[in-house]
Amino acid sequence: MAHTYVLTNRLEPVPAGEDVPAGRPVVEALTSQELASLGYADASAQESLRFLATVENTYLDVLPRCLIGSFAVPDKAHLSCDPLCFAFYLDESHLVFLDEGDTCARMLAAIARQGYVKQPTVAHCLFEFMKLLVKDDLTFLANLEDRMEDVEEAIIDRGMSGANRQMLEFRRKLLRIDTYYQQLVDMASALAENENKLLTHEEGRLFRVFERQAERLLKRSLTLKEYSLQLRELYQTQIDLKQNDTMRFFTVITTLFAPLTLLTSWFGMNFANMPGLDWSGGYPAVIGVSLTIVAIELIVFKRKQWL
Repeated sequence: MAHTYVLTNRLEPVPAGEDVPAGRPVVEALTSQELASLGYADASAQESLRFLATVENTYLDVLPRCLIGSFAVPDKAHLSCDPLCFAFYLDESHLVFLDEGDTCARMLAAIARQGYVKQPTVAHCLFEFMKLLVKDDLTFLANLEDRMEDVEEAIIDRGMSGANRQMLEFRRKLLRIDTYYQQLVDMASALAENENKLLTHEEGRLFRVFERQAERLLKRSLTLKEYSLQLRELYQTQIDLKQNDTMRFFTVITTLFAPLTLLTSWFGMNFANMPGLDWSGGYPAVIGVSLTIVAIELIVFKRKQWL
């Protein structure tokens, strides 16, 4: 179902079945079928919109008299799932979102609930729309950082055998959100440059402001990506330490029994005239010597802090 709004000093919904007042800027959220029936843009532009509405990419195409673009917004609650994809068409008096879901309708309803709009233009409405897309992203990134810190503490305290999978999940999420922010920066930059002179100077300034906001989010996501690499290095360090401890344990055990191996090899030689073979106290003596050697080694190892 089409969601239609007109711009006055606010975004006002147009009830279904009523005509849009002439001369007013119009903002709409439509499906592919509704777009064809209303006749916005020419056939090639409509085909481009249908294609962009399904592309998992945030992109802007600057045409002589309009702008056509797409958004691929990661679902913050389920970053591993497919992004929310939709396209938009912007000319001097129309902003049309092509969305097969309800994302754009919900966003426009949120803008309408805000009340006053500083500039009653479709470009300004697009700016407000893009602001809503990243409204809570700093909080989202802060929460993601908190979860990464919890994993870091778990690795240090317990080794955390499942940390490798969690770190892989962090890297995948950050890669997706990092790509999204980079594309948002590129889109905002292209809008601010105003190549086809569709926007006013003030509207271009607004998108320059949004570009700086997206750049800050991009820098934060890049910082978290570096943090995820540090977590991986920490995890590998913990594994190396465990392996070193294991190797040191086996080395100490091998060293501890090396003199005993020498004794058993020495007295295991089959020489007929070997001294001590007929001595009745030979066996207890060997046991005593072995225990003495082991005790001396244990004392030395304790002092060297090898045990």
